[in-house]
Amino acid sequence: MTKTYFNDAIIGNSRMLVCLNQKGELERLFWPHIDYPQHVERLVTGIFNIRYKNSTSWFGEDNWQREQSYIDDTNILKTRLKDSGRGLQVEQLDFVLQDRDVFIRQYEIENIGNEEIELGFVHYSAMITTTPDLRSTLFDFSTDSLIHYKHDYYISITSDIEVFQFQLGNNAIDSARYTELTGYDSIGMMRDGALSWKIGALKPGEKKRFNMFICASSTLKEVKELSRKCKTMNVSEQYENTKKYWINFLNSAKSVNTGNTAVDNLYKRSLLVFKLMSDEQTGGLLASAEIDEGFSKCGRYAYCWGRDAAFITSALDVSGLTEAVDKFYDWVVNTQDDDGSWHQRYYMDGNLAPSWGMQVDETGTLIWGILKHYEIKSDKNFLTKMWNTVEKGVEFLVRFRDSETGLPKPSYDLWEERVGEHTYSCAAVYGGIRAGVKIAEILNVSQETIQKWNRVGEDIKKAIETNLWKNEANRFIRSVRTKLNPWGSEHSNRIAVIEVNPKGYRRDVTLEDWSIDVSLLGVAIPFEVFEAKDKRVANTVEAIENALTANPAGGIKRYENDNYIGGNPWVLTTLWVALYHIETGNMEKAKSYFEWAVKSRTKLGLLPEQVNRETGEPCWVIPLTWSHAMFVLVLDKLIGAGVF
Repeated sequence: MTKTYFNDAIIGNSRMLVCLNQKGELERLFWPHIDYPQHVERLVTGIFNIRYKNSTSWFGEDNWQREQSYIDDTNILKTRLKDSGRGLQVEQLDFVLQDRDVFIRQYEIENIGNEEIELGFVHYSAMITTTPDLRSTLFDFSTDSLIHYKHDYYISITSDIEVFQFQLGNNAIDSARYTELTGYDSIGMMRDGALSWKIGALKPGEKKRFNMFICASSTLKEVKELSRKCKTMNVSEQYENTKKYWINFLNSAKSVNTGNTAVDNLYKRSLLVFKLMSDEQTGGLLASAEIDEGFSKCGRYAYCWGRDAAFITSALDVSGLTEAVDKFYDWVVNTQDDDGSWHQRYYMDGNLAPSWGMQVDETGTLIWGILKHYEIKSDKNFLTKMWNTVEKGVEFLVRFRDSETGLPKPSYDLWEERVGEHTYSCAAVYGGIRAGVKIAEILNVSQETIQKWNRVGEDIKKAIETNLWKNEANRFIRSVRTKLNPWGSEHSNRIAVIEVNPKGYRRDVTLEDWSIDVSLLGVAIPFEVFEAKDKRVANTVEAIENALTANPAGGIKRYENDNYIGGNPWVLTTLWVALYHIETGNMEKAKSYFEWAVKSRTKLGLLPEQVNRETGEPCWVIPLTWSHAMFVLVLDKLIGAGVF
């Protein structure tokens, strides 16, 4: 089954992350970390008329009309389904318990027709997909549960009423549709299975409830025990406890009251997203829930990038959620390589994720983020704890220099597409070194170290001015010594051949890349190589807005001739330009970009990565944690400036 490229809704408990589509169907379930593994290949539910064969109607089918919303101030999803032809209305509540890895699906089924109906409820699931070999399924009679398992992953599906029929494999999906499950085998090496339950007769106007529990554990005994506990729990009480948990979570954060309901609700939704995207066990911060398991359109998203995370932690800090930031920087210490750098991206458990090259801006950004957290926290003990990490990181940046240009050596840009000496990467390295200097001064380390780092930072700034500012264009250019054609020889006539690794391998590179890229903003926002009011920065921003404003949708694209997913404007890039205008006092323009971003949210209040350049509709990754972080950072600045 081909998965959608959208997660319309997310719920969870920071250990289990559940992704649903607009039909209320389960698309993905991550556990025991919020990034890995992903267990669901397909999971669908529906109803059938016990008196008739072949009467199953899956809730995802087109005959159902749907409305979907979050319960206010929570990560509880409500999907209302209506089939006038069958005379049925269903309210589906999806939520995950905070203290146990249990995903509850509560159904209230109402007969809105004129005749009595005798109903059954049916479920089909196929698992476990991240590691598909030797997937197995069993039916456990002692707990009346369907259990999918592989090695130390056990996922059970059960209810608080007795199972009517079950089937493992053997075309279980068609058997479920036909409403006759043949439970001959109770264990086997098959990926799927189906269950049905008798709901009973519903008279016109009558309602009945049905509760389904999806439990996760690392052993068969544990998942069976969890299933037993679910059968005796008061689901209404668990719903209220979960609702109270999320409301209390929001109450623990900084409150915002701008008087604009859309803005205030999006702020709260952003905090709720942050919590779901923060791994409770490790502190890792997830860029987004996965959307492209097959690596068919992108490099996948269910990882932690230090770059994204440093912006996210800044948003967490200004929201008052500093404990999550403390935990993240513990994660940072554990993931630093022995040379002082950080790699492209990581799993939530801290292991290195699939990567394709050094991105030096990530190392600089994480050190910059450590200082920014201290500036909020004002806890010198935090810096003391982080000092060895900072020192190793800055020393790596000091060594990672091109002796010819004086800039950081070639690495991938922040869009992960080109190897070169990029303006943004250079700014991030400068920002990281300057942050290291300030941390060293606060901790009173040796003047020799401070002076050396200061000298290198100033040298990089001068190298940026020399190599990356162009008087003839009256702006900064994107990069120098850049590999624009990764598959062969450069198409440009202005090339050089440079050494690309310690073994002496060499490649041709284009001497200068003059493309206009929103990341040129990095020289001022956030890394302060130059002041935001510096004329060179202002001219560069003017070029960015002239070249990258999308029409007719509005918003700012990443760079000229961007063709990723059609070359759309991004939420985070647009808010990035808003941050610049706030720094220069142009509040009217900043607010217009901010309002554009607010309008880009989905119906459930989630911010996407991109907005369709023609229609203005949210598209591609939903939600993108970095988008929500930029929204919070801009909102905080606008409030501070008295705009709200």
